[in-house]
Amino acid sequence: MIIKHVPMRTLRKSNVVSLVDYLTNTQGRQERVGEITLTNCQSDRHDAASLEMLNTQSLNTRAQSDKTYHLIISFRPGELPSAATLRAIEARVCQRLGFGEHQRVSVLHHDTNNVHLHLAINKIHPTRYTLHEPYKAYRAFGELCDSLEDVFHLERDHHQVRKTSGENRASDMERQAGTESLIGWMQRECLDHLRAAQSWSALHQVLRQHGLAIQPRGQGLVITDGQGTFVRASSVARDLSKQSLERRLGRFEPPGPVQTATPTRRYAPTPVRSRMDTRALYARYQQDRLTRTQARAVAMQEARTRKAHAMDAAKRAAQIKRDTIKLTMRGRITKKLLYATVSQTLRSDLRQILDQHRRDGVAITARSTRLTWADWLRQQALAGDQEALRALRAREAAHGLTGDTITVVGTRLMNAVVGAKQDYVTKQGTIIYRVGLSAVRDDGTRLQVSREVTNDGIDAALRLAAQKYGTTIAVSGSDAFKTRVAEVAGRSHLTIRFDDARLEAQRQRHVRDSPCPSTAETPSATAPMQTTPPLTPPSDAMLRRLAEQERKRLQVIRTPTVRRFEAGDEGMVQFGSVEQIEGTHFALVHRQDETLVLSIDEATYKRLTSSTRGRTLHLNASGSIRLGRGHRR
Repeated sequence: MIIKHVPMRTLRKSNVVSLVDYLTNTQGRQERVGEITLTNCQSDRHDAASLEMLNTQSLNTRAQSDKTYHLIISFRPGELPSAATLRAIEARVCQRLGFGEHQRVSVLHHDTNNVHLHLAINKIHPTRYTLHEPYKAYRAFGELCDSLEDVFHLERDHHQVRKTSGENRASDMERQAGTESLIGWMQRECLDHLRAAQSWSALHQVLRQHGLAIQPRGQGLVITDGQGTFVRASSVARDLSKQSLERRLGRFEPPGPVQTATPTRRYAPTPVRSRMDTRALYARYQQDRLTRTQARAVAMQEARTRKAHAMDAAKRAAQIKRDTIKLTMRGRITKKLLYATVSQTLRSDLRQILDQHRRDGVAITARSTRLTWADWLRQQALAGDQEALRALRAREAAHGLTGDTITVVGTRLMNAVVGAKQDYVTKQGTIIYRVGLSAVRDDGTRLQVSREVTNDGIDAALRLAAQKYGTTIAVSGSDAFKTRVAEVAGRSHLTIRFDDARLEAQRQRHVRDSPCPSTAETPSATAPMQTTPPLTPPSDAMLRRLAEQERKRLQVIRTPTVRRFEAGDEGMVQFGSVEQIEGTHFALVHRQDETLVLSIDEATYKRLTSSTRGRTLHLNASGSIRLGRGHRR
């Protein structure tokens, strides 16, 4: 595991409400937000808790620094501690840093290959109203990781401080943006030559050959590429600091006259090293960036023109009104009052025009955001570009899925998978599929059930593997996981076989012991409950009434999304409630942030009245309901 602090350099950027909103926003992805925990807060809702923390911060008027502490606890790929373990880790980390009594909101994220826990901590004490800043917290992070890995039997990670802060930022940039940083490029291309230089002139010559220059700044030295990028020399390597260089080469000497020789190498933010040739893709990326920049410039100019025309029109209209008053009205007081009314209307119109211009600018910026190389590849992969997906998986930072995984023996590949929807693509090229309420990760060779392993998730992963790759399945991981996979495959009567003879024998035994659902003579707990298609669908007035009931139940201000069930909504859902209104029966089920309403008959209504809220159901396109196995966690 790794613990990392994300500092906010300015007080203006330190907004606990914005941070909590960002952490709890699903961004339309099922697998982004997991468990949300509130600690030392009076409220049981995260949005109210963030306002409570903001109110506590406002009671400290002396602190001029950041009042919110953003901490990230990241785990190794494939590692997912239990909820109890996560809470224990969170409590120990906060206690060690001195935040044990402070308000905090923790949010678990699943949308990367590394499950990670975000902590938004209020640095202002809830009763003393004093600001607490951990002293040299980076030292405590390494000690905490060592002890926590031992106590909770977590996989060992490289969490000791071995790099400078500049090196860490450069590594983060290369991993997140996918392009080489100046520090990383220098370490790979010319660091050995710089260390071998025996004089300042030799050092300057090496830098010139690579299109670089070194110069004093403040109490140290900086290196620039001549294009506006500067890095501290000590960030490239500790032995390139001013003190180390002057100890080795003598007092600093500025470079001599600039030579006209063309550098043999020059830094450019090109893609990091990859296992495939990405030059054609990178050319497409650069063209896309240019197109976005040009489109943004054109759109902003059009917005400015619209604003100017609207303001001129408003001013002309106001002038016409003044001229009309001057020619037609009598009385000095009357004219003065009418002129004031016209001026007030004009000011209001101009404010509305400026507000609309600001909204247009925000929309244009959002449409024309310049994506990093890695984000562009991910966007293209989400759109179905297989070459971009291969480029993501070929990055050196990409690692395959580990732990309890399912793979196939064979070469058959289908790009379109029936019943599976792409929820997200990580920067390592792992596709997260959504199959009903289950989520399955696919790195191109292996499949993994996301979050806690349930029978529904294993069933979805097996079906996905059979549809996408082939029917000969290989299972990796613990013996308990393998046994569970064999049981699910047998009881579901899936047309697959395992390459492991022992697992295949277990699957066949479960097939014999479990009757096929289509031939079962007696109804069971999972038997489908049919709804009659001709049943009257809920009206708009009925939907509004049910939406108001949901709003009151959830105790929220905004009206939740409530709509009719459609054929495209088939899959796994969570049971909400049943309603009988004006002699008509309805069932309310939940999927992510939506509430779906479908008409049911009286028999189905009676069977569902005994179901508990949150129980997993399966709906098919015709509206038939089948009870699933247990609750979704």
